[in-house]
Amino acid sequence: MQIYLLDINEKMCQEWQKFFGEDDCIKIVCDDFCNFMKTQNVECIVSPANSFGVMLGGYDLSITKFFGKKLMQKVQEYIKENYGGIQPVGSAFLIDIPNSKKKLIHCPVMKKPSIIKNENVIYDCMMNTLIIARENGISSIVIPAFGCGTGGVKCESGAKLMKKAYDDFLKE
Repeated sequence: MQIYLLDINEKMCQEWQKFFGEDDCIKIVCDDFCNFMKTQNVECIVSPANSFGVMLGGYDLSITKFFGKKLMQKVQEYIKENYGGIQPVGSAFLIDIPNSKKKLIHCPVMKKPSIIKNENVIYDCMMNTLIIARENGISSIVIPAFGCGTGGVKCESGAKLMKKAYDDFLKE
């Protein structure tokens, strides 16, 4: 599986570079989401939104602008049908993106927009995202910096936890 780690923040990209280094399966891209999507052809997009599937801020707003509000509505319908309206933080599911051949993994890093107090959720998000991708035969995926935007987690901590999850995933 080809994994793109995408963030517009240079500090985040530098931290990923320190932790992921020369791994051939990982490409670190310092760009915004829309530019990335115009230049790369990935099979799956990861949304780190919130437990209610509201995708109107930060990275998720870029996803919504790029694919349209029908995607957010589909995510929210899935959450209502499968989780009673509130998806557990760190859990992940895969859906088809409306009017696209691409798929979306929705993996909330927080219940609602707030500062993350338990940074271990970043590990859970990365691990569950990778598991869902593998179970569904995803060949290429773009993953954001879980928790390092609205969640307020320091770039170094976020990169370290994502790398730990990735290493543990490879061991399975």
